[in-house]
Order: sequence, then C-alpha cells, then structure tokens
Amino acid sequence: MLYEKERKDIIRICLEMQEKKYFLGTWGNISIRVGNHIILTPSRIGYNEMTPESLVVIDLEGNIVEGTNHPTSEKEVHRQIYLRREDAGMIIHAHTKKAMAVSVRKIREVPCLVEEMSQLIGGGIPITPQYVPAEQHFQLGTTAAENIGNRNGVILRNHGPVAVGRNPEEAVLMVEVIEKACEIFLDQGQMFYAPIPQCYIDSERYRYLYKYGNEKT
Repeated sequence: MLYEKERKDIIRICLEMQEKKYFLGTWGNISIRVGNHIILTPSRIGYNEMTPESLVVIDLEGNIVEGTNHPTSEKEVHRQIYLRREDAGMIIHAHTKKAMAVSVRKIREVPCLVEEMSQLIGGGIPITPQYVPAEQHFQLGTTAAENIGNRNGVILRNHGPVAVGRNPEEAVLMVEVIEKACEIFLDQGQMFYAPIPQCYIDSERYRYLYKYGNEKT
C-alpha cells in the first residue's frame, strides 16, 4: 500500500475536523500531494469507518493509481489547485459555519482585517463569483483554482471554505484562521472596518514565509 503515513495523517485530521464540527456527515474532504500523486478521502464513507485502505491515490491527470473506492466527488477542487500551486502539500475542504455564512454574502472577498490573515492566508480570502452545482465537478475545481490565486484559502460560493497548506499542520491552521477571520468579519455587521494596507500584507507574508522564527531579537 502506497503512502501509509500520509493516509494515517489524513484520517487523523478528518476525525479532528469532525470533532470540531468542521466536517458534517461526509461533507468535508482532505488530500495530500506526494510528488505526482494525490491521496484523497473516498466518497460517501464516514470518517469513523475510514481506514487507510479506504483512501484513493490518483495521479495529476486524475487517473486512479491505487484504491477500490471512488475518490471524493470534489477531487477536481484538489487536483486543479495542486496543478497551479507547487507549494501546496495538503488541501482541506471543510463545511465550517462562519465561512459558509460568508459564502452567501454579496461580496467577492473577506477583507484582510487582522495580522493572522496577512501572514498565513496572504491577504483577504477570495469568494468565488457564482455558485457551481455539485455535479459540475470539473467546473467547481476550475473555479476554486482560478480564484484562490496565491492565497492559502478560498471560499466556494454558497458552499464552503478550501484551505491550503505546505504540510498537514499548516493546512489545519488555515482552516482555523479562515473560520476565525469570517467570524470577525461577520461580527462587524454593517460597521466600517479598517483593512490592512497591501504593502503591509506583502511584507508580513514575506516575513512569515522566509524570516519567521529566524529573526534576531
């Protein structure tokens, strides 16, 4: 069986997302990229019943390499983001309450309001322009990949958030930051807010990626 460690990481994080109510039923999926392969959660299998053998390995063209189950119906969201983002190591598509609430608002982005967003997300969180029905798998993936750009999160219109990380720990953190950012934004109501200027977003993101933890006091 290919990628035993990565499979266990996916199941562990699925259970964590379920415990936090970020995954409901079987609504939520995770993938890890290893080289030219993507390990995906399967379709319609509960997280408590999921085993390492349940997961599916595909290549970057979408062909099944290993596994007898169907990969998540949202595999194109994962595959197409990986094709555009060489830095992506794990992708989590969740169904978190605050981000889903934001997904129905007539806005195109959750503005960058707090430091965590500038450093971890890389700015505001884009929201895709229109709802894509679930059966339009390829279009859903295209829409997600085109709108995420260089950010580490995107919100699918009338659907839910997608978080990207270089590794599992960072991807989990991105889910948390997206949900927190959406909660802060919703708490503002119709009040005016003060977004972080773009020049500071760029410098804070650079600092997080290349200097954080190595700076002299």
